[in-house]
Amino acid sequence: MKNLFSEKYILLTFLTVSVVLRLFSFFPSVLDHDESTYLIIGRELLQGQELYTDVTDTKPAGIFLFYAALEFLFGGSIFLKRFVFALAVGFTAFLVFKVSKRFFQNHKAAAASGIIYIFYTSIWVYHGRSPNTELLFNLTTISALLLFLQPKTKAWVFGGLLMGIGFIIKYLVLFDVVAFFLFFFVTDIVRDKKIIHRTEFWFRYILSGLAFLLPFALLNLWFWLDDPAHDFFYITYELPGNYGSNPSLKRYGVMLADFIGKFLPISFFLFYVIFKRNNFLKGNLKWFFVVWIFSVLMAIYLPGKEFSHYTIQLMLPHSLIAGLFFHSEFRWDKYSSVVFSGKTGLVLLAVIVLVVQIISFNNEVLKPDYPREVAAAIQQELDAGEEVYVANYEQIIYYLLDLDSPTKFIHSNLLFTETHKAFKINAEQELKRIMETFPEFVIVERENEKVLELLGNSYQTVKVFDNEKVKLYRLI
Repeated sequence: MKNLFSEKYILLTFLTVSVVLRLFSFFPSVLDHDESTYLIIGRELLQGQELYTDVTDTKPAGIFLFYAALEFLFGGSIFLKRFVFALAVGFTAFLVFKVSKRFFQNHKAAAASGIIYIFYTSIWVYHGRSPNTELLFNLTTISALLLFLQPKTKAWVFGGLLMGIGFIIKYLVLFDVVAFFLFFFVTDIVRDKKIIHRTEFWFRYILSGLAFLLPFALLNLWFWLDDPAHDFFYITYELPGNYGSNPSLKRYGVMLADFIGKFLPISFFLFYVIFKRNNFLKGNLKWFFVVWIFSVLMAIYLPGKEFSHYTIQLMLPHSLIAGLFFHSEFRWDKYSSVVFSGKTGLVLLAVIVLVVQIISFNNEVLKPDYPREVAAAIQQELDAGEEVYVANYEQIIYYLLDLDSPTKFIHSNLLFTETHKAFKINAEQELKRIMETFPEFVIVERENEKVLELLGNSYQTVKVFDNEKVKLYRLI
């Protein structure tokens, strides 16, 4: 009973820390383009639009279904949706705490690992502060790992199902699954070679694997029953090949160096533990983290895109290792002892939190919210039935105005970057089609020549924003 109360207290602490650190990020209309796309498509699905046919993006269906659920529960409140993600981060940190306790049997190290995960995901916008797919599938990954640490078939089946849900949120979860299955399968056999003759051993892996495949199989079945040639199958099976993986070791190294540098205190803990002669990463545990981290590094490298948010997948194993720096039996050198122990360490932590909050308040509360300003300017003049086209600017404006996009390609990058080639979109033809509907307002950022040519003499500038970087045009 005492342990239960203690864990409830720790969970509440993690949830509170996560909400406090991320609080100011609840206010801006835009943190990044991806979140805006999820918000719009989630709302459109609730209004009867069909995913990948009426509204589309490159992501798996799971993230859009999740946002549709949030839309159902909280309506148009971006604040509450980001609050849910803060709770998800806090709960993930709690599960990191529980996994660490199972691995290392040390309360201090486990608590530190949880707090480190919250800091990892709550400081930099593109490394987790903005709600993104990685925050959700990390939750399913760490939940599954906790279940896999129990040698019960039911736990493994449920763990496989959770990772299957993570898989339909983002396919890179597959690399976590392979790492876990490979490690546990090999260690089971090394520990007891006779285990391969036991039915329950094979059932554990087979049933867990089938549970992992179940959500994806159900999605395929759902879309196939709707239409055997549904756009879902193109997005899922053909589109990824069109992008063409072009990984570069140089760009990859720069991305990882950027990640390490941006989280320097945590990176110090991580490498200090790894290179400490007498640490707690020994035997099977050492190989578990080697396999897991190597798999995640491959997941980040192979797509060849070097997006900052990909590194969020690394934060789970890194948090578990870095937390060992605070293990009650871990020995620091005299310099680290001075900096990180006692009052000095608490003061340093307080300073970091204060600096993060001041920067966040300045960037996310004090700075003008131009997309909201643009939406407000349109709202004052927009009549019922009139359309708006957000060209190469923030698509969140559709969401703020509760309007449908005039194109199924919600994310502006699908038309205004090389992505349109992978999608096999005739961008010029699509833009021409949109403009032939004569939307009442058109928003253009940084004088996009393609759109300006189509505007011709039919539109006039009515307002400018953000030091004239953004222009609002109205049909004459």
